[in-house]
Order: sequence, then structure tokens, then C-alpha cells
Amino acid sequence: MDLVDIHCHMLWGLDDGCRTPEETVEAARALASLGYTDVAPSPHAQARYAGGDAAASARRLAQARERIAEAGITLRLHGGAENPLDRRYLSLLAAGTPRGLGETQRYALVELPFIDAVPDMVAMLGQILAAGIRPIVAHPERCLEFDQPGRAAEAVRAGAALQLNLGSLTGRHGQLAYELSERFLTEGLYSVAGTDLHGPLEAADWIDEALTALEKRSGAQALRRLCSENPRRALAGDPLL
Repeated sequence: MDLVDIHCHMLWGLDDGCRTPEETVEAARALASLGYTDVAPSPHAQARYAGGDAAASARRLAQARERIAEAGITLRLHGGAENPLDRRYLSLLAAGTPRGLGETQRYALVELPFIDAVPDMVAMLGQILAAGIRPIVAHPERCLEFDQPGRAAEAVRAGAALQLNLGSLTGRHGQLAYELSERFLTEGLYSVAGTDLHGPLEAADWIDEALTALEKRSGAQALRRLCSENPRRALAGDPLL
């Protein structure tokens, strides 16, 4: 299966992900060994990280492509970012800088705080949609906002897509994330799954375990839709299944 990852932190030195070019190469090698063909690295687009600088992130993406090719790893890298769902990101949208996915940038990965409440979430998602971009909410199962009954479904009804962190299915992100991921899978709320990879250490092992858990939990068709078909469609700017 040709897997696609639209959420990972493999570009070195931009955030709390890979720290060196060597770690980036090893992370790429791990993903390729599992059947990933395309990856959109998503550095944290926050002012406190170097990944908050779009130009610096683009330069690092080009450097990573060169390093990975030199290592003989067949893995296509695409543009991306993990954007905080906040007023700063909405101002970037207004300025025509969406930090979206792939060449089309018709989708953008956004994240809510892990702990803080976001009472105006639906309104902010609506502003992104009004800009012609469909938001993909990263790892909702890790955010307390979505522990509220019906809140995840509300985001989907508002027009957003939800992205599962694969590691949540194995307990990698804690009990609450595991329970919410199971709930949202049961409710059919996820459109995409990603690794949220932050480094190469044992990456091939835990991602393989998580992919196996998803297939066992929801079936081969769901695995294809969440990990191959829909993320590829997002990169291309096509409607999600």
C-alpha cells in the first residue's frame, strides 16, 4: 500500500522534532520501510519555533529532499505545516499565507491547545473555510476541547476534517487519547490518519504497531482511506472520501 503522511516533524532544527540532518534521514528511512511514498512534513508554525518562519521551512524542506535523495531513499516530500488555530493564523490567512498542504494548499493542518478551551472553535474554522481552505484538525483525541460530548462531531459538521494520530490507538499518547480515538473511529469522524512522528528512535516499530492496530480495529478499507487515499487527496486538493 502506498501510504501518505501529512503530519510529522521530520525537518531538522525547526521545532521539537528531528534535531539533525541525520535524524531526518533516518526518520525518512523508517517511513519508507513501512510503505510510505509521500510525506508532507509539518513543522510547528509558531513564533517560538523556527518553523514559524515559512521561508526558513521551505529552505529546510528543499535541503531535506536533497539529503534523502543522496541517501537513496525513495520518499517524496511536500510542503506543509501544523498551524495553531488562533488569531495569528487567521491573520496569516487574511494576508494570503495559509501554510497549507502540498502545491494546491486547499487543505491546512491546524491544531487546538491540548488543555485550553476554545469556545469560538467553530467560528474560527468557518473563517478558514471562507478563505477557500478546508481545515484538517490534528489529533483531536489529544485535546480536552474534544472531550466534550459532541464537540468533535460539531467540528465535522462545521466543515472541518479530523486527523487521527496513529499512536493514539496503542496508548502512546495516554489513556484519554486512546479512549477518544476509539470513540471517534466508532462514530466515523476521522478522515485522515498521520504519524505525528518527532524522531527516528524506534519509529518503524511503533508506527508498524499502530498501523496494525488500525487495520485490526477498523479493517483494511479504513486503513487505505485514512492512511493512503484521503491524505493523497488532501495533497492534491481533491475532495476527501
